[in-house]
Amino acid sequence: MKKTREQWKEVIEDQKASGLSIEKYCQQSHICVSSFYKYKSLIIKEESSFLPVVVDKDDEMIDFEIDHHHISCSKQHVRVILESLL
Repeated sequence: MKKTREQWKEVIEDQKASGLSIEKYCQQSHICVSSFYKYKSLIIKEESSFLPVVVDKDDEMIDFEIDHHHISCSKQHVRVILESLL
């Protein structure tokens, strides 16, 4: 049976919460590993168009979250990274 986009989102979140590797989770859930990676990639692309960033003018650090991971970086390092991308 074909899964909807919302069902794939639930599967991806369930895998994260399970603590299992993708391969182990797919094996136990009878899901094709390549399909899991395909839909995970598609969903990430759709949802990754905006990255909220908190900038405090008085602080030398910039904080942001990516995929539930908190990242803190100095303004100088962010500048270097952005300059290298442009």
